[in-house]
Amino acid sequence: MNPLHTRKVTPPPCASSRDPWARAGIEPRLDEVLADPLVHQVMRRDGVTEAALRGVIGRAQARLRSSLCCRCAA
Repeated sequence: MNPLHTRKVTPPPCASSRDPWARAGIEPRLDEVLADPLVHQVMRRDGVTEAALRGVIGRAQARLRSSLCCRCAA
């Protein structure tokens, strides 16, 4: 039997109201992520600039929008 089918997955503890993005399905805004000094340290280590990251995200958003049906793209 596959061990993945026998393990019980427990949800993480409830997030505080101060960090609503800690719950599944809710994400922080990009500006909030980029305000984190740890994120900047990782970006610096990886040689990624904020401008390059915003460019990649913008292109991905544009591709996703263009693939949505007209009712969903609004």
